[in-house]
Amino acid sequence: MGCPAEVIISKNLTFSITTHDPDTGVVTDADSAPTYRVYEDETSTAITNGTMTKLDDANTTGFYSEQLSCTADNGYEANKTYTIYIEATVDSDKGAISYGFTAVAAETMPAASTGALTTTASFKSYTGITHTDDDTLIGYLVSRATSAIESYCDRTLTSTTYREFYDGTGVNDLALREYPITAVTLLSTSTQDAVRITNVNADAYNAYMTVDATSMILVVVGGANAGTDTLTLADYTITELVAAINALGTGWSATNDDTLLAVWESAEILPCDGLETLDSYVYAQLPNEPRRDFKLYEKQGTIYLPGGFPIGHQNIIVRYTAGYTTTPADLEQICIDLVQTYYKGRKTDTSVEAEKLGDHYIKYVEGGAGGARDIHDHIAKRLAPYMKWRFG
Repeated sequence: MGCPAEVIISKNLTFSITTHDPDTGVVTDADSAPTYRVYEDETSTAITNGTMTKLDDANTTGFYSEQLSCTADNGYEANKTYTIYIEATVDSDKGAISYGFTAVAAETMPAASTGALTTTASFKSYTGITHTDDDTLIGYLVSRATSAIESYCDRTLTSTTYREFYDGTGVNDLALREYPITAVTLLSTSTQDAVRITNVNADAYNAYMTVDATSMILVVVGGANAGTDTLTLADYTITELVAAINALGTGWSATNDDTLLAVWESAEILPCDGLETLDSYVYAQLPNEPRRDFKLYEKQGTIYLPGGFPIGHQNIIVRYTAGYTTTPADLEQICIDLVQTYYKGRKTDTSVEAEKLGDHYIKYVEGGAGGARDIHDHIAKRLAPYMKWRFG
């Protein structure tokens, strides 16, 4: 199953699901085609609805997809969040899942998509440069200026998606590390065991499992089956991951004891480091059922949860998007000015304010004696409103 996190207004968005037998977790066609409804923010009336269709029926089982035309005429608006609610019935048992995505105006995408606060075209337009000889260099300088500004402000200012872990403190408010927040796609306050894994190799002296941001890594140390197997999590549902582990044939064994988790994407599995599996069981874990009863304060970057965040160590899991999808005009001008400093600094020492030949006197720009690589005072002062004002 899958759905993009963002769609550009006037473009199409494609989403899909895979249906499974609720008792066995085996991939199975639905009793009838799954239905869907699309909601804007928390508006209770769907802006569109429909029925999904089988994709590649001859070669797939239970695989359905649908495409939305996300145009203004169809009711989609920039910087609005949308939820797709899908229902499917398999073997007379009804199940449901939902996806979330954000609509983004086409003209706001260039800076965000390149991870930069301005563009080569904007810089050239401001400075009057018409030739293309230095376009590659200017592109590099834009990236470097963006990095310098974000480092100075101690914030990632460009729109980025995060999955972060926090300690629950029992209070109602959680300050996320980045802001402004444009979407929260998952908030969980606990974890659940998803896949039980073990390894049985009589001649091995160690075996362990590691999960990082993208992969599950299974390692056997010693013996005839010594080696490493790496499974890319995005390629599997939980059911498919269990089958892939069992298919390795090097002493690995996996089970999923909760069929309700069968359709979860394995990409949701939480990171862990070197859990020993030789002749013992370990569990790959998922976030528990997502919370929907929170209130989001986008500009401040905080989440309010009635009843408070349960006390625990790294038990709060949040996946969210934060940063500017459209660079504020004054911030883009600051970035352009810093790129200009770098660009001119190729041939001149921009840290020098004045120089006298007699007795060789040099006066350096205040706060800028290090040259073009520094954030000079005149730029630093303008960045004050964008400095991180709290610690998350």
